[in-house]
Amino acid sequence: MPKVEEYYEEDELRNTSLFNRKKHFQLTAEKFQKDITECWEFIENCEEHLEILEECKRCKDWEIYSLSEVAPKRLAKFGKKGFPGRLVCFPTYETFPTFMSWWEKRKDRYRYNPPEIRKLDAGAVILPHTHDVKLENEFLYNMSINHPEGCFFGIKPGGKVPYKAGDVYKIKVHNEHCVWNNSTEDRYHAILGVIDDIK
Repeated sequence: MPKVEEYYEEDELRNTSLFNRKKHFQLTAEKFQKDITECWEFIENCEEHLEILEECKRCKDWEIYSLSEVAPKRLAKFGKKGFPGRLVCFPTYETFPTFMSWWEKRKDRYRYNPPEIRKLDAGAVILPHTHDVKLENEFLYNMSINHPEGCFFGIKPGGKVPYKAGDVYKIKVHNEHCVWNNSTEDRYHAILGVIDDIK
């Protein structure tokens, strides 16, 4: 049923002489706004993103994402070749001093978790997916360390997230989302923490 009809059915005065069409239109618009869920929220831009990008390029500790400790258990069955071009590493003050210094200053303010840095090879795809509603929180902070021209990060129903290099967004990961690095450059992003807005 279209939303406008659904709202009409909810109006107890709809079939009476007291039905107020103008008021009904206003209430319908208000209810529609409440039904819309925000898919993302811009948090900040990291000015040190170019230095952090160089740390990413120097890193030698990349792991295959589907076999890493942070991947959902269901992905392990796909093995090494299940999700080509997706890697993860766990930054330390030794391997990522600039990134960790930046993270340290913000971890309490935003309740950041120990971070992960992920690499998506040129041409690789993170398939459309949602995070488990029962096991995973609704939002997470996602920082695009670089965002090559041609790279696409989309989320339904909001569309394309307007990432620029260094941007941190709060992403609603219970909504279906997808990343396609349609470029000739590897893409790096940091998972800074999940957010439980209910507690």
